[in-house]
Amino acid sequence: MANEKRSTEPHDQLTRICDRMTDALHADPEYQGNIRCIVFLTIPEDRNGIVLDGYEDDNDAVVDLLIHTRAILKARGFKMDIISIPNDASSL
Repeated sequence: MANEKRSTEPHDQLTRICDRMTDALHADPEYQGNIRCIVFLTIPEDRNGIVLDGYEDDNDAVVDLLIHTRAILKARGFKMDIISIPNDASSL
């Protein structure tokens, strides 16, 4: 990932596709506006794109991503522990 960039608008092929995927979510008859979603696409060995929809704070998206990752691993028989480490680890 050489060109990490935060933007409120899609800025390349993959983020435009991700954005259209969130448009499909909003158009779904069961969508009620209280659903948050993370759409990410990858072209292996090339580049990635991600769109966060419904999140006020990127940190909440990271937490949800970790929760889902832990659930995926648990379903496959693995365990994932999440440990927060302070920026200043001198007291550890």
